[in-house]
Amino acid sequence: MAPGPPKNLGDAEHGKLKAEQWRSAIVFDLPVTLVKLWGVNSGGEKRKQKLAHSTMLLAMAIRWGTSHVTSTHHTQQYRKYMKAYLECIRDVFPGHSFRPNHHACLHMDEFLLRYGPMHGWWMFPFERIIGGLQKTITNHKIG
Repeated sequence: MAPGPPKNLGDAEHGKLKAEQWRSAIVFDLPVTLVKLWGVNSGGEKRKQKLAHSTMLLAMAIRWGTSHVTSTHHTQQYRKYMKAYLECIRDVFPGHSFRPNHHACLHMDEFLLRYGPMHGWWMFPFERIIGGLQKTITNHKIG
C-alpha cells in the first residue's frame, strides 16, 4: 500500500515529499479533499469546480499511466485524461505558459507501449536509495 502524505504536511520540518507520496496525494488525497471542500454540484464557485475537475482528470491520467498493466486501451485512457487535464488547465488559467513537462506527458503513452508498465522503469527505487545515501554521515570525505 502506498504511503500517504506526512501527518505534518505543510510544516517546515516535514521535508520534501517522495515521488510515491506525491502520486498518492494527487491520485487520492487531493481529489477527495477538494470534493469535500468545494463539492461537485454544490452551486459553488465555477473556478473552484473547474479546479476540482482538473484534479480529477489528472488523478485519472495518473491511475491509468501507473497501472501495473499496459495495453493499448490503458495508453488511450491515459492520453485521453491527460489531454483533458491540460485543456481544463488552459481553460482555468488562460494566460498560463505550459512547460516542457506538460508536452512530455503527452508522449508517456508511447513509452508505456514500448517499455511496459511504468513500475518497471520509473525512478522511485533509485530515489529511495539516494534518499538513504543522503542520510549517511561521511564527514565530507569520499570513500
